[in-house]
Amino acid sequence: MAKRNAQLVLQYSTAYPFRTRGNLMLCVYCCEEYADPKDYRDHMDRTHESFTISTAFAHVGRSKEYLKVDLSDLKCRLCLTPCNNLEEIALHIRNHHGINNIDISFDIGMHPYKIDIDRWSCFLCNKKMASLTKLCRHTTCHYQKYTCDVCGRSYLTYEALKYHIRCSHSGNYVCRKCWTDFPTLEKKREHVKNSKACWGFICLSCGERFKSWESKQRHLVDVHGAPKKVFTCPDCEETFDSRKHFYNHFKLNHSDETFVCSCCGLKFTTKSQLEEHRSCHTGEKPYRCDICMKTFSRTKGLKQHMWIHSEIKRFVCTICNKQFSQKVSLKGHLITHHPEVTAI
Repeated sequence: MAKRNAQLVLQYSTAYPFRTRGNLMLCVYCCEEYADPKDYRDHMDRTHESFTISTAFAHVGRSKEYLKVDLSDLKCRLCLTPCNNLEEIALHIRNHHGINNIDISFDIGMHPYKIDIDRWSCFLCNKKMASLTKLCRHTTCHYQKYTCDVCGRSYLTYEALKYHIRCSHSGNYVCRKCWTDFPTLEKKREHVKNSKACWGFICLSCGERFKSWESKQRHLVDVHGAPKKVFTCPDCEETFDSRKHFYNHFKLNHSDETFVCSCCGLKFTTKSQLEEHRSCHTGEKPYRCDICMKTFSRTKGLKQHMWIHSEIKRFVCTICNKQFSQKVSLKGHLITHHPEVTAI
């Protein structure tokens, strides 16, 4: 019924359905891309005044997802009455035009947006986001109804919840590409490191796979001559070469989602970063190694320490092939036993 409601609202209103690719809006009917939302709306009015409803929903797949719609110029197609949101237009269509198939006791299977160029604010709570991608992920959180009983995380669909339970709470560590189970996290990481078919990022030009989005972007620039991506802050226009640095900058400087230390006023992007920072004021070392009982003030220090107890040796001396679990140990080995080689 949620999908049926959505189809009727789309048929009788100027809700503009769209898909996304990065910060681009894609037409659900012809797949043309637009960077400026106004150009996208003009394209919809000019090219798709008439359309096939089923085509708009073809990419969402068996009603498991909701359709994204831009409501910047929402009005009734029959009488041009402007409306403010999906519920209002649904009631108008039913009450004023006799479209009785709309059942407002069910959801309207669409996620609402109002999109301006380089201004990404949530239609439902007005929270600012750094990009269209971030905005889409945030909007979904308003519709997550399926909650994990183990960890409390919520998901949009039951299928997504089942996927989470299998990956996170099955007792084993699961590769999300080939669904192979591993008894330890280290074994899983070693598998992903060496199994190229399980790498999550792919070049659409040549099919090469990569472990990270950043390595794929470097490949596009170096091999295919793509322009290097530059990330411009929509609020202050400062530019960044790194997507991560841009997101951190936006969150710290232009959003209300930061975590502030009550002792010194420093801001952090996550609660865990703040909690780790507080130890520098208290002197506490709350993170303990379960093997040797050594304590650390930060999780990063504990994670680095745990490699000492690992069977996997990540660093190998290229001269004598001796293996080490930590890079600092390899450096010490080179200085002591191979002083003629510059330490890496």
